[in-house]
Amino acid sequence: MGAPEVIVEDSLARLAKIVSLSEMGSSQAKRDIEFQNEITTYWSLQHGNSFQNLLLLDRPRAASELFALSDPRRALPSGQETVWMASNAAALKEHYRRAVGRSTVIRAAETPGFYVKLQSYPDIRTPDPEELLPWLTPHLQPDDAKQLLAWFDLHGTLASRWIVMELPGGIDAPIYCLNVRSYGVQAERGARFGLRTARRRPAMAGAHAPALVLTTALDVLDRASILSRDVSGTAKHLENARVVCVGVGSLGSAVAMQLARSGVGHLALIDPDTLVSANLGRHALGADSLGSLKATALRDKILRDLPTTECTAYPTFAEVVMSSKPEVFDSADLVVITTADWQSEVTVWRAKSSGASWGLIQAWSEPHTQVGHALFAPKGAFDGTHLFTDSGDFKHKFTEWPGGGVVPLPACGESFIPGGSLGMTNIASMVAHTALRSLTGNIENATWVSSIYRPNDVPILGGEYHGPELPDGAQQILLERGWPEHKEVMA
Repeated sequence: MGAPEVIVEDSLARLAKIVSLSEMGSSQAKRDIEFQNEITTYWSLQHGNSFQNLLLLDRPRAASELFALSDPRRALPSGQETVWMASNAAALKEHYRRAVGRSTVIRAAETPGFYVKLQSYPDIRTPDPEELLPWLTPHLQPDDAKQLLAWFDLHGTLASRWIVMELPGGIDAPIYCLNVRSYGVQAERGARFGLRTARRRPAMAGAHAPALVLTTALDVLDRASILSRDVSGTAKHLENARVVCVGVGSLGSAVAMQLARSGVGHLALIDPDTLVSANLGRHALGADSLGSLKATALRDKILRDLPTTECTAYPTFAEVVMSSKPEVFDSADLVVITTADWQSEVTVWRAKSSGASWGLIQAWSEPHTQVGHALFAPKGAFDGTHLFTDSGDFKHKFTEWPGGGVVPLPACGESFIPGGSLGMTNIASMVAHTALRSLTGNIENATWVSSIYRPNDVPILGGEYHGPELPDGAQQILLERGWPEHKEVMA
């Protein structure tokens, strides 16, 4: 990509590097490192690609057989289903519950995979299938090599086997997966493994010799892999963090998802409402969850998308959870309330003013989502109710709207705060950032954070803006300062 001159210069620079590695007197060690950094690429060029993918649910720390279960969510088998693998059947059972939504009994899972840790690098040239084990085993610890050979012989009747190879290095070393196939198997169809596949394995009399070796795409579903793109170290501090999200509507659902993806290890979701079609435009859930309780459906989504996160759901009011399951709040590090329901907010503030051990964030959007706020109270006794009117209106809001800007619905007491998905996303990001900073100790005092986006659009939408002016050229800002001073609001 780029101008012809840039492409030629880049190509010559690459050629010069290749020549420097191969010329007389060049460093063998340097050449080895260069090849080792790309060795899986060279191997994959020599192997065809398997039509099946693997999902490794845990990363073993030692040589281990791998139990297998094909993704059961396809109504009709295709021979190309992803195969779930784990070093113990309990991990398969738990992933089945998360992915399918119900529990099952795994009576006899097959073990068509084996995980090994390489101590050194095999040759960059891959062998013929029948020479695969002599090519591989010298680079394993002796006990690991014995286990691999015993497993390979025991499972010789399987038409498709996998050897998962962790390359030399630390705990995050690259992994390369070999699919060993036998004659008579269609190349585009893979094996299927059920809850009792091992019981159907035939006797060893019909053992197959390796006839084809393919490379298989493999993903590791552990916390280190899922959060590996965050190199700041923040996620490591959040593994044991416990956050209670009171309200998982348009704002709260987005905040909960961002906290889960950021590495918060434990989430509790509290919301009594059901998802309806009018929610879909700005909610984290989609049409498949219509008619479901928001808290339960969002919990299921988090468990499916991020299975290393612990998440529980309470489809009721915060007041009920506080009285019937006080341990949910007692064990929390932070409570985030986004209900826009003043009675629930007062209940939470009342608990907070009694010296609760958890921090608290109350967050909300002003109408049309041009402005959003978050009030943070650290651990200890704090009460922010004096910043609101008796009906729950913030005394320091930045916008005014006809009729308060809230749109009533044809139901007793039902209404919604208007605004689009992008505006709500801006505010959710602000709230999630505030939550993460509080969990990592970067906010220690009572803090007021505001998100302001294009305030000049407020009059166009029919409102009045009287908040802080943005600097020239700025379309969005975040403001962070202490809590606003208490002031009386005249009737």
